[in-house]
Amino acid sequence: MKITIISGSTRNNSASSKTSRYLKNQLLEINNKNTVDIFDLSEAQLPLWDESLDLTTLSAHADSLEASDAFVFVVPEWHGMAPPALKNLFFLFTGVFRHKPAFIVSISAGTGGRYPIQELRSTVYKNTYLNFIPVNTIIDRVNTIIDEDGNYIGEKQFVANRVDEGLKLLLEYGSAFQVIRKSDIVLEKRFPNGV
Repeated sequence: MKITIISGSTRNNSASSKTSRYLKNQLLEINNKNTVDIFDLSEAQLPLWDESLDLTTLSAHADSLEASDAFVFVVPEWHGMAPPALKNLFFLFTGVFRHKPAFIVSISAGTGGRYPIQELRSTVYKNTYLNFIPVNTIIDRVNTIIDEDGNYIGEKQFVANRVDEGLKLLLEYGSAFQVIRKSDIVLEKRFPNGV
């Protein structure tokens, strides 16, 4: 199974990138037979979506995301919202998320991180057909939990346990959704833009 972690910040050396490295290590520790990639928005250099944009110029990114069976979204809270670059991803690559599960890990340098979860859950699924699993994790004061090298340094194991639960559940959903994507109703694609 291929899992892609989306690091949702465009900042270099961001807490999202560090958290993504931690999550990648945890996924490989759970099952090292999986392939785990990090799609870091600080490195991807994606254009803003525009109706005139030639999406074929992004085919390498699209192919990589399309090959994924499940996603982890590491989402920093910016001004009480998900970052615009992350939302832009869904405009550029709508079809690659169809009938695939996703786990949201929202992070904050302070005590925020709640609003992006609701924002993604309420706006992203319609046209993308992305399925957020019922579990999410919020990492408050992320810089006291994940260090510069992507290691867990939290004094307590609560966040690590929540991450472990979410990742294991994501892998189960990922296996189940492989079957769903092969079903006749999904392959039919009568309604490409959602409900």
